[in-house]
Amino acid sequence: MGIERLTSSLIKEADDEAAKIVEAAKWHVKKMKEDERSKRSTLRNEAEKEIEKLLSEQKNERLAWARLEAKRVTAEAREDAINSAIDDLFSSLKEVKKSKEYKDFLSKSVSAAVKELGGVKLTIRVSKEDKKLLSKLPKSCKVANNLDSLGGAVIETQDGKMKVDLTLETLFELRRDELRKMIAAKLFSGGK
Repeated sequence: MGIERLTSSLIKEADDEAAKIVEAAKWHVKKMKEDERSKRSTLRNEAEKEIEKLLSEQKNERLAWARLEAKRVTAEAREDAINSAIDDLFSSLKEVKKSKEYKDFLSKSVSAAVKELGGVKLTIRVSKEDKKLLSKLPKSCKVANNLDSLGGAVIETQDGKMKVDLTLETLFELRRDELRKMIAAKLFSGGK
């Protein structure tokens, strides 16, 4: 019986030792699972923060693009409004010819240009309707009614070396930038 006891004692010790090893292994497995859960939780939190950051950046980028696009559309609409007003103003030049102010303008402008070019033979080109609006021209001036223009006049020396363009189109173009500013101010600053 001594061997049986010894065997039984060894088996019991082996079982106890195995139980301790199993318990230690279970504890290590439990600890490893907890560590993994903690790592996963940390990784998930970091991923969520990164996603939030990316979404915020994307939102800000889209908002900036939308603001820029809105400014572009607004600028285009303003530009269209200004161009439309300028086109309307240019179209109304035909009506200007019927006014007393136009007759005064044409007469004074041509007289001033004739004086400026002074003493040489000049050709004054006007439209057929405007020829009768000119008065008191020096004898050195020849009037031709062959001007293809909305109105105004072109005064030039007969040798063609000097020329003064007083056509409504040219005068309009010379003041286009100033007119654009005035129209923009009227349209977009409450007409002040």
